[in-house]
Amino acid sequence: MFILFCLKSSFEDNSMLGITMNNLSIRASQKPFIDRQKFPYGFRKSGDFSIGEADILAGYGKTLLALESGELSPETDDEHHFVSFVNGQVEAANTIERTWAKYVRLSRGKKHFYTLHSTAASNQSDYDEDYSDEEFDVA
Repeated sequence: MFILFCLKSSFEDNSMLGITMNNLSIRASQKPFIDRQKFPYGFRKSGDFSIGEADILAGYGKTLLALESGELSPETDDEHHFVSFVNGQVEAANTIERTWAKYVRLSRGKKHFYTLHSTAASNQSDYDEDYSDEEFDVA
């Protein structure tokens, strides 16, 4: 119970983010942002985000998603800049925007899988020329 209280209170004042957010005026989300479809074990355990980036996504993700989709209208200069950023009009200017760009790239982009083996169908033609049934007398 005590741990939950400490986490909640530090989550609200952004002290766990590990970065300075003093100059930004983007509203924090009321509830933590979770993307169970693309990151089923959470942002921290995915291995794709640093602890600070995971905390930014958890703390601001719902607000950023609502600003991006137009469900929430921007109220501050930083929120207006974020909307301009997601529309491609300006470059990322702060850690929140860079983290959101990384999240979008990882969650909405194509994942590439690399294997050490090729498919069986592509290898079959290589073996067909080396072996034939004519060498064996099948009776």
